[in-house]
Amino acid sequence: MFNERIPLHILPTFVIAARLENLRATAQQVHLTHGAVSQQIQQLEQAIGCPLFERQGRGLRLNTAGRELLAVAEPALQALQQGVNRVRRIAQSQALRISVLPSFAHYWLMPRLPSFHAACADIALDIDASLAVQDLVRKGFDAAIRLGNGQWADMQAQRIASGEVVPVATPALAHQWQVAFNSGASDVPLLEHDVTPWRSWFSAQQQRDKARPLALFNDAGLLIRAAEQGFGIALVKKLLVSDALAEGRLVALAQPRHLDQVDFYLVWPQTAGLTPAVEALLHWLQRQLA
Repeated sequence: MFNERIPLHILPTFVIAARLENLRATAQQVHLTHGAVSQQIQQLEQAIGCPLFERQGRGLRLNTAGRELLAVAEPALQALQQGVNRVRRIAQSQALRISVLPSFAHYWLMPRLPSFHAACADIALDIDASLAVQDLVRKGFDAAIRLGNGQWADMQAQRIASGEVVPVATPALAHQWQVAFNSGASDVPLLEHDVTPWRSWFSAQQQRDKARPLALFNDAGLLIRAAEQGFGIALVKKLLVSDALAEGRLVALAQPRHLDQVDFYLVWPQTAGLTPAVEALLHWLQRQLA
């Protein structure tokens, strides 16, 4: 009688028996008795509703139905084993869920992910890029990279980099506007981030702020992108444009300045403490940013 509930646990034994076409050899490979293997094959045949082997004395040979089942069962079992192996590798690794600003993720972290993987191969980073200051505990984050003064309620924080800013532009635009910018001319094409106003820069330079920004951005990544497109001169965190400056895509029009008490910090919940994975991330950041 056909049984819709196929005994899937017997399929590995069936695949081996189908390949060997010998119950005794199959029994040795699966560490069962000859009788137990024979009983499993019969149970599978009863569940499917037809013979899978042709019995020839003490031997057996796979029949047409058996070959069809083997063609389906063998790759399915291989795929299942590969999936289990992937799950085991993931379980053995340490998943680290972090919250970062989109600009930091794009312009600093992403180019250095191969370095992190090489240094911390057993840690899988789960990166959430957002302008919002996430509630780490409630939303299940292990750590965050934030801009601030190091003071966040119920958080531990370690400073990892300076938040100094620098005016940057493409080489062509810098050549065109360098003198006018340093003299405080009012027609300089400026791009402004809403948390880093140009008036703070000109005040620190002891210049009168006469310029009117061409555009205002709430995301430093968009601000940097606009500067790289030659749209204007941007005042940005030096860390975020370090690669662009090193590669010559952008040029600094003045020396960096620390205009406020805002720096880059690695932050993690006090309740969790400094876990091994977060500590590994911290040490890697410190080496990269030294």
